[in-house]
Amino acid sequence: MSRNLAVFDYRPEGELYLGIDFGYKNPFACLWIQPIDQGERVLVLDEYYQRYRTTAENGRALLGIHLASGYGRLTDTYADPSDPEKRAVLSEILGIEVKAPRRSVEVGQELVRRWLKVRPDGLPGLLIHHRCKELISELKGYMVHEPGRGRHHALDALRYFFAGWPGAD
Repeated sequence: MSRNLAVFDYRPEGELYLGIDFGYKNPFACLWIQPIDQGERVLVLDEYYQRYRTTAENGRALLGIHLASGYGRLTDTYADPSDPEKRAVLSEILGIEVKAPRRSVEVGQELVRRWLKVRPDGLPGLLIHHRCKELISELKGYMVHEPGRGRHHALDALRYFFAGWPGAD
């Protein structure tokens, strides 16, 4: 057990990413994600999941959480490709370009599936901290992607990360 818990330590020297799915009535979801072990594993360190806040309000909340958590400089941030204006708002607040992922929904889904597979050492390639309750809940109940329907907002944020991160392949 202690071995698994040790894996979840934030590593200040490592790369750090955000995956973001925009929302208002549906939740706005953000994940703090860190590749480890030379990119052989990916940790989801933390999540933010809120309804009924503007993009600017969410951006300020993300920045506050980021600073309060002691996380270092972001390497890259990937968000929903459908709204460049929201990406621009977040870019200004976070001080880093919020990019659209470069791969399709289907490729992103396949990458998430691939990283969830258990490796020879008994752990999956994708490790999720227990405080990421919404992401874990969505993973347990996910069947099919239906844009605008169902609970998959944190999962979409995860998919945007994998669809944008160059190390995902």
